[in-house]
Amino acid sequence: MKKTIFLSAMCASALLGNETIKLDEITTISTATKTEKKIDGVAASVEVITEKEIQKMGAESLKDVLNNTSGLSVQYGTFPSASAKSKSSVSVRGMGAKGTLFLVDGRRLGGEVSNPYDLDRIPASQIEKIEIVKGPMSTLYGADAVGGVINIITKKPQSGKPQINFGLRYGQNSDGDDQNTNINLGLKGKENKFGYSLYVNKTDTTPYAQKETANVYVKQVPDGKTKSKPSTATGKSGDLKGLSDTYTHDVTYKEESDILTYGARFEYDFSDKVTAGVELNAFSEERDGSYVGYFHPSNVPLTNGYVPVYNIPVNSKDTNDKLDIAADIKVVASDALTYKIRAYQSYYEKRNKTTTPYYSELKYGSEEASAQNGMDANVDIKSIEGVANYLANENHLLTLGAESRSEDRESSVFSQAKTMSSKSVDYKALYLQDEWMINDTLNAIFGARYDDISNADSKATFKAGVIKNFSKEFNLRANVAQGYRTPDIRELYIFKNTANGSQRGADTVDNDLDKTVYALKPESTTTYEVGMGGKIGNTKYDLAIFHNSIEDLISETLAKSTSGIPYYTFINIPKASTYGTELAVTHNFSDSLGVNFNWTELRTKNDTTNKELEFNPERVMSAKLTYQASSAIDTSLGAKYIGEQYYRETVNRGTPTESIKDSTTKAYTTIDWNINYDYSKQVALYGGINNIADEKIEDILGSSSGRYYFTGVKITF
Repeated sequence: MKKTIFLSAMCASALLGNETIKLDEITTISTATKTEKKIDGVAASVEVITEKEIQKMGAESLKDVLNNTSGLSVQYGTFPSASAKSKSSVSVRGMGAKGTLFLVDGRRLGGEVSNPYDLDRIPASQIEKIEIVKGPMSTLYGADAVGGVINIITKKPQSGKPQINFGLRYGQNSDGDDQNTNINLGLKGKENKFGYSLYVNKTDTTPYAQKETANVYVKQVPDGKTKSKPSTATGKSGDLKGLSDTYTHDVTYKEESDILTYGARFEYDFSDKVTAGVELNAFSEERDGSYVGYFHPSNVPLTNGYVPVYNIPVNSKDTNDKLDIAADIKVVASDALTYKIRAYQSYYEKRNKTTTPYYSELKYGSEEASAQNGMDANVDIKSIEGVANYLANENHLLTLGAESRSEDRESSVFSQAKTMSSKSVDYKALYLQDEWMINDTLNAIFGARYDDISNADSKATFKAGVIKNFSKEFNLRANVAQGYRTPDIRELYIFKNTANGSQRGADTVDNDLDKTVYALKPESTTTYEVGMGGKIGNTKYDLAIFHNSIEDLISETLAKSTSGIPYYTFINIPKASTYGTELAVTHNFSDSLGVNFNWTELRTKNDTTNKELEFNPERVMSAKLTYQASSAIDTSLGAKYIGEQYYRETVNRGTPTESIKDSTTKAYTTIDWNINYDYSKQVALYGGINNIADEKIEDILGSSSGRYYFTGVKITF
């Protein structure tokens, strides 16, 4: 049995890049190979964030956790949304926001788009640990895992008497804006063969806004009207004379929100070898934001539609609900064979209303009457998966899996009309993985997967890796892995004039814009990686060098009709690449004082234009000093540097001269401090200050509400 555990642990490290700072606290991981494995002292290429680390951060949501994790950067500009200014996202190794697959307990989640998922929706209070796998993982998880996988593992039933956890948290910036109030309650336990875990989490936020100027533009004249001499170059028609040329508007970079999340899991041990479980997770949320919309239709008629007004402030209101249900059974058939069958459904309902506060100038009788561009959606994901782990002999651990998944999306974005229409995609897959212990110090892993996809060509992917342990001070690894991402339904079929611009999916036809069908292909990635790591005295280190070769990268682009009307659509970039190095070092000066240091150098390239890929920091550096002042008090001080990022900026938005120019964001550094005090075994107090130096962050990256204070209490019964 020891040999089996060693095999699993060693093979896991063959495919991953960076280990976390405190692997001593971690016993097993499962995301990397879908096999439980002990990794004490192994330089695994998976980054694990433990429950204890999350508690010390004082985090409220998954976004806070990832934002406080070394080597990662959470940004806003990389996830544009038609119903808000933007959303937060994470890019791993330059593969973009849609290249990181988010899972909760190994399950995909329904959302506005197939990937990514809004990070504010997952409460930190319910997270047991997070496993971050860097590099393609399509051989185990299929589409979307081209950059990596982030698996959020929630708290499960545990043996012993019932345990109740209660928490309160409050935060705000130095001006009293961006307030966040969180209350959470959890219960878990196990009696005889029956285990249970229940939770409820309530979060309310107030907005953070910045004043911006909207330069209004009107370029069409109502039918039968003579274009009046405009007061300025905005070209307003006589029917829209009351419309101002500019408006100063409060744009929300943090939305006002009300989010209720709740769920439960129940398990029953039918025997020592058979365990079955069912669970339910749900949320209900309301979000309100305000920003400068790309355009909003007036109530002045044209032959076909209404006169559009560009760069007009709009208000956006979302009402969203999600329900996930799942069932699973695990059977230990023998000492050599274990299998698990899991089925789940994730249903998400979104209702959006976009109005303009300047409804009277646009000739509406009320703001309610000005409601347009609703981004309504119903998303239904169903999946059934079976996985078997078979110890063929003492040197080979095989993992065989089969998966069938369907994604049905009903939305109002597939046509200009407000009516809903449907699109569906079906996936079926088989995969096989062999963890091979060649000898006591040399291990390898091989994996392959075949996916049959209803809206794309079938896809086969593979991975292969090897690790050699020379000593505890030095081990060496190398691997190659493939990943792919199919176009999502928005990229293929959207046909909507949204508040973020006119968007046309690759598969749509629009004669008014001279838009024809573009055969959008899935993007595929092959990663080559070598790494080394080990522990020398009180210092742990890990160094990885990687290169991602990308074919048919899916990219959003600004196009124009022959008459000069701009619109956004999606194309393939034939070849692109990302490459870089990752270094993680931990040193303990004493039992009470330690430091963590991470350094990532990243370079990206679009081989067609010889330019960089958008929103990828060329350098990310972080350092955190931790100090255990006493058995009851610990504190930490951390700094994170985010380097320059290339992006394409839209200028003269909504006008005939609309175009995109190359721009670069400025680098910035944030400094955070927190402190934790264990008042007793049952009560813990915490607090901190984020962005102590009040560093300014450019608006394209989501801005910053400035210096932010938070405090909270956690009580365990």
